[in-house]
Amino acid sequence: MILRELQTPQVAGGIEQSAPITDKKGYGSRWQASVRTVDNWLKAGMPHLKIGARRVRIDIPQADQWMHDRFSVQRRGKLTT
Repeated sequence: MILRELQTPQVAGGIEQSAPITDKKGYGSRWQASVRTVDNWLKAGMPHLKIGARRVRIDIPQADQWMHDRFSVQRRGKLTT
């Protein structure tokens, strides 16, 4: 069975919330990247959960925030119209 994306329930303050979690292949397809590219992002510091020797799970909101912080475009100077 290949895991693409699943909802994992978490209980915070008595309220059940779901955090979208995926594997490397699923996150790569989200950003149109290969598994090897996702491996490089993980080495560069992308937040993830390593479960056992081979299983890696990525919390999508945390990883997307990391991608935004690292690769977003920043405007410098005045905006010209």
